[in-house]
Amino acid sequence: MQHSTTIPNRRVQVQPQYQTQSSGKRVLGSILLVLALLALLIPMATVAGTALYVRQEQMVLPGVRIGPVDLSNLPMADAAQYIDNYWNNTTHFVVLNEQYKWTVTPPNIGLWIDPAQTAQQAYAVGRDSGGTGEILQLAMSKNFDIQPVVTFNEDFAREVFRDLAAKIEIPPTDAKLVWDDQGRWIAQPGTDGWGLDVEATLALIQADPEAVLQAGYLQLPMVAIPPAVADLSSEVQRIATYYERPLQLRAWDAITDELLTWKLPQELVASWVRLDDPYGEPYLQVDAGEFEAYLAEWQSTIGNREIDFKDPVETLDNVWERGGVYTIFLRHKATEYTVSSGDNLISIGFKVGMPYWKIQEANPGSSIFGVHAGQVLTIPSKNEMLPYPPVLGKRIVISITEQHMWVYENFELKSEHVISTGMSNSPTLPGVFQIQTHEINAYASNWDLWMPHFMGIYEAVPGFMNGIHGLPVLSSGVRLWANVLGSPASYGCIILDLQAGDEVYNWAENGVVVEILP
Repeated sequence: MQHSTTIPNRRVQVQPQYQTQSSGKRVLGSILLVLALLALLIPMATVAGTALYVRQEQMVLPGVRIGPVDLSNLPMADAAQYIDNYWNNTTHFVVLNEQYKWTVTPPNIGLWIDPAQTAQQAYAVGRDSGGTGEILQLAMSKNFDIQPVVTFNEDFAREVFRDLAAKIEIPPTDAKLVWDDQGRWIAQPGTDGWGLDVEATLALIQADPEAVLQAGYLQLPMVAIPPAVADLSSEVQRIATYYERPLQLRAWDAITDELLTWKLPQELVASWVRLDDPYGEPYLQVDAGEFEAYLAEWQSTIGNREIDFKDPVETLDNVWERGGVYTIFLRHKATEYTVSSGDNLISIGFKVGMPYWKIQEANPGSSIFGVHAGQVLTIPSKNEMLPYPPVLGKRIVISITEQHMWVYENFELKSEHVISTGMSNSPTLPGVFQIQTHEINAYASNWDLWMPHFMGIYEAVPGFMNGIHGLPVLSSGVRLWANVLGSPASYGCIILDLQAGDEVYNWAENGVVVEILP
């Protein structure tokens, strides 16, 4: 059996009370709308009434302002006066940079607010084409700000800021050279100055004068002013070269023809350098004591030699400045010789390169043949045979064995010649000697010889000078030994052909060293 359930129809009836409540809401809304309109219209009416009053009285509407200046209810003339007093005549505008601040009136920097036109704009609020909107704004906010009418006198401002720039400029400092604690020049770097960028300042104002005015201050754009001379490091490097400039020395041993060259220790030279003006010329202020002490220490390293003489210490400055060489001449010290069996002073002289009589002088009481084996003799310094200051850069070398002469200038071969030296019964003495005399035509009375271009080099015996000369000629006019050059033929002198004798005679001044090899 099937069962069914039927849901009966029921009509929903709207109760009358609900209709009454809806109608009440509509009435309430209408009342509130009316009240709102009244609330709006009453101030508007008030403002409108006030506006009507001030319009009739030609006054600025209440609430109209220009910045902090309230122009409410002021006649145009008074409004203009207020504007002028505050904006143009009150020192409230601030001009500043990082270090300074000034309070000025805007016209002081070329900004001027037109009082009449600005007052006219204030008076026009609520009266011009936007009157209703302006009145509504006044009703809502109670204030209406207007922008002042601003003019900018750029030419006047330029003069003002140029004058200001001159007063506040911090000039740059150029780099300079100063003394340090060690008495040397060092570079003190330059520093930037600061100055007002006048054109940038004018551009800042010109871009928006009103905004500058409204801000109430003007931040001055400053610019760094670089020094004319910012860096002198290159000058310091230039000066440093003075302290690094070497002082060249050389020591010449005329006996061995050894030339030693070296540099004085740079720390010593640098301690003598003086530069009173960094852009001037340096000079050496030599401490003679220090220099002599240095030479004494150096002398201890050169064996059985010592300083004979040297350039004056006073010349060191000039030598250093022109890049020259300070010259020292060395001297050999005296030595000792132990006599061997069969020795006599003449044979010993040939061994040591010294005339016998010089050895005899150094050993008082000795005689030519009166020495004995084991006896210790003092041999004078070889420099005893160089009575003149030796000439550096010229030298004559003679070989007895090769019967040859070499002439050197500045340590390079200048010429060479075939020669004849002394015969065995009157030999030429080997050793280091020196040209001591010049005679254009010397006479040897012992042999009745005339010797052209004679240059004396040593005394074989006191008062008898052996030398170098051209082919001799007898008083009879006979020229000797022209056909025997290259073989021993003389009585102890060194013989050259006539042309060579003339050339060497004119080239070799007194003092030129002559080295005769066995």
